[in-house]
Amino acid sequence: MLSPRKSQLLKKFLPHLLVWLVGGGIYVILERGILGQSAFYPSTGNEYDFEKSAISVFVIGITGGLIFGSLEEFLFKNLLRRKAFGIKLLFKTVLYASILVLLLIVITSLFNSHYLDVAPLHRRNMTSTLNFITNFAFFGIVVFSSTFIALSLFISEIMDHIGVNAITNFFTGKYSNSKVEERIFMFLDMRSSTTIAEKLGHESYYRLLNSYYDDMTDAIIDTAGEIYQYVGDEIVISWRYHSGIRDNNCINCFFKIERRLEERTEYYQEKFGLVPQFKAGLHYGEVSTGEVGRIKKEILFTGDVLNTAARIQSLCNELEADLLISTDLLDALSLSKEYKKDHKGNFELRGRNKKIELFSITNT
Repeated sequence: MLSPRKSQLLKKFLPHLLVWLVGGGIYVILERGILGQSAFYPSTGNEYDFEKSAISVFVIGITGGLIFGSLEEFLFKNLLRRKAFGIKLLFKTVLYASILVLLLIVITSLFNSHYLDVAPLHRRNMTSTLNFITNFAFFGIVVFSSTFIALSLFISEIMDHIGVNAITNFFTGKYSNSKVEERIFMFLDMRSSTTIAEKLGHESYYRLLNSYYDDMTDAIIDTAGEIYQYVGDEIVISWRYHSGIRDNNCINCFFKIERRLEERTEYYQEKFGLVPQFKAGLHYGEVSTGEVGRIKKEILFTGDVLNTAARIQSLCNELEADLLISTDLLDALSLSKEYKKDHKGNFELRGRNKKIELFSITNT
C-alpha cells in the first residue's frame, strides 16, 4: 500500500502523464489523417509506419510526462511558487517547449541516422534533420506540443490552488450528491494570535501565517490529512475515519507539526522575534458531505462533530492543554507508550446537551 505522501505524489503526476498521452494520441490520429495513404514523410522522405509512429509517440508521451512532471514537482514548483500564476505559466511553457524542441531534434537525428544507416553527424543525416526542423510541419508539432504543455501546467497549478483531493472529487463526481460518512476533525489554532498580530502588524503577521501554514503541509500530507479550511489563524484538518486512525495519523499529525516548528525555531526568532505555538481539539463522527454553491463550488461538511471539535479546542487554554481529544476518538486509537494521556473530566459544551469526556495527549 502506498504511503500518503506517495499517493499524493502519484495524483500530482497523473495529470502530466494523461495530458501527454492524450496529446500524443491526438497527434497520431491527426498525422494518420493528414498523410492518408502516403508511405513517406514529405518533409524528410523517411518511411511512414502508423504502428511505429504510435509506439514512438506513446514512449515519448510517457517519458515526457515523467520528465516534465518531475521538473514541475521537484524543482520549479518551489523556485517559482511566489510568482504570479500567469508569469509562471508563460515562463515554464516557454522553457519546457524549448527543452522539447531540443529533444525532438535529437530524436529526429537519431531516427534518421538509423533509417539512413549513417552516423548521426554524417552530412546526409544532418541535411535530412535540417530539412525537417526547417519545415512548417516541425513548427506545427512545436505549437501543438506547447499547447498540451501549457494545459498540463495549468492543471498542475489548479491542483495546487484547489487541492488534489478536491480536483479528484470534482472529476469523479463523488460529492455531486450528498452522502454520509465518518470523519475525524482537528481544529488547530495559534496561541495568542491577537497579541502577535498587534505586535507584528498585518503585513508581517501575514508572512508569519504563510510560513506557519507552510511548515504544517508535510505533516498533513504524511498523515493522510486533508485541509478543509483556513480561518484566519485557525486551520481545520480532516481525515476519513480509517485513514485518521491508521497508525494514529490524526494524533501524529499534531506532533509532526510541533516538531517541525521546533526545528524552525531559529528561523522564526530571526524573522519574527517569536516562535508560534498552537493548540488543537480532536473529535470524530458522522457528517453529511456534498457540493454546494453555483458560481463557486465547495465541498461542505455539516454535522455536530465539527461544532464539538471546535468547542473542544476552545477548552485548551482553560485546561492548560495543547492537545485535547474526545474519549470517543481516543477509544478508536491504539496509542503506544510514547504517548501519555491525561484524563481532564466530563464537560458540557455549548450547543450540546450531552457531556463529553476529554483527555489531553502529550508525547513523552
